[in-house]
Amino acid sequence: MMHRSDTRTLRFALAGNAVFSLISASVLVSLPGLVGGWLGGWPSWVLVAIGAGLGVFAADLLHQATRRRVATWRALYASLADFAWVAGTVVLLLVPGVFSPGGAILALGVAAAVLGFGALQLIGIGRAHRVRSGVYRHCILVGVDAPAAAMWGVIGRIGDIHRYAPMLQDSCVLDDREPGPGAVRSCTDRAGRHWSEECTEFREGEGFTVRFLTDEPGFPFPARSMHGGWEVRPAGNGSTVQVWWELEPSSKLPAPVLMPMLGLKADLDFPKVIRRMAEAASPEGQSSWSARERGLRGRLLPRLC
Repeated sequence: MMHRSDTRTLRFALAGNAVFSLISASVLVSLPGLVGGWLGGWPSWVLVAIGAGLGVFAADLLHQATRRRVATWRALYASLADFAWVAGTVVLLLVPGVFSPGGAILALGVAAAVLGFGALQLIGIGRAHRVRSGVYRHCILVGVDAPAAAMWGVIGRIGDIHRYAPMLQDSCVLDDREPGPGAVRSCTDRAGRHWSEECTEFREGEGFTVRFLTDEPGFPFPARSMHGGWEVRPAGNGSTVQVWWELEPSSKLPAPVLMPMLGLKADLDFPKVIRRMAEAASPEGQSSWSARERGLRGRLLPRLC
């Protein structure tokens, strides 16, 4: 299942925030005495330190905005930092004598701009994950050195995923059914949480999709409905593995907060899972795969999917 994330709003917000932060940093570092006078007698060293921090923040924002694959969890952290700046400004405005009258107006203006960028980033995060109204998606693409046919020999045994996923305690296909439409995979994680996934499509040698049985008692994920899938494709001498999830959130957390949190865990965990699958798919002693290539298996690719 192919889907292209709409990251234009998020990239625009991140780039705009980076430019604003860089300009602010340049002014603070180059003219600390002047700015300190405007604010009401702030020490120059404090403003230089703030400017240096803003410079680092601007560099991180610019890096995020220009990456081929935007990490929305990093954009979420940027928004949280923006909101922390606004909250800190409000607290300082309530303390008598911290700002001069003109400094208070300046601080409020900056805080308003920062709040706008933080809010626009959240809107952009939501659009980057949204598939359609109320449904959101996260996808990873991992490059491995094992051939696609060998990878499918591991991935296609859908009941064996616990062998490669340390977060899982057990997994199996119920009733010993062969993988295919209608087969139900049962999974239990290390925390004792249990869920089931019904296979809805099975393309031999290519991939499969599942429907999570969200109506089962104790379903552990914050979703009213949830689907996912795996796809394997040849890529040069190796292959790429795509894993995706689409869900309608049931959490009280808004999607622009929930999806980056879920996405961060997937980005950290699943390249390792796929690397273990690649190791299982690679016969020991096969001379065409060097030790260096073994170390490169399981690369999270910087591409949208």
